[in-house]
Amino acid sequence: MPRFLVYAPDYPNYLEKRLAVRPEHLERGAKDDFVLYAGPIVPKEGTPARTLPSHLPADTPNIAGSFSVWQMDSLEKVWERIKEDVYWRAGVWDKEKIVVEELLG
Repeated sequence: MPRFLVYAPDYPNYLEKRLAVRPEHLERGAKDDFVLYAGPIVPKEGTPARTLPSHLPADTPNIAGSFSVWQMDSLEKVWERIKEDVYWRAGVWDKEKIVVEELLG
């Protein structure tokens, strides 16, 4: 079965929106048996996003997107699942910058 890399950066300044819907994203993700690896992306060093907004608690995860490797039947199935995700539906992921690529082997 093919494997796919999914890179889904957030829109700029969407950390609070992401955090608001994160529980739903994590709950759904825990049921996804096709995910081989997944994790949040940290904002780039030297960018304003790297600094956590001062009104948020210091232990708040500072996240700028998502990265994962999925094993699914087809590219079309990957895109169907991406569009079901709350980060897509809530407008957290930058829909124009999502990258999905099939992996070799």
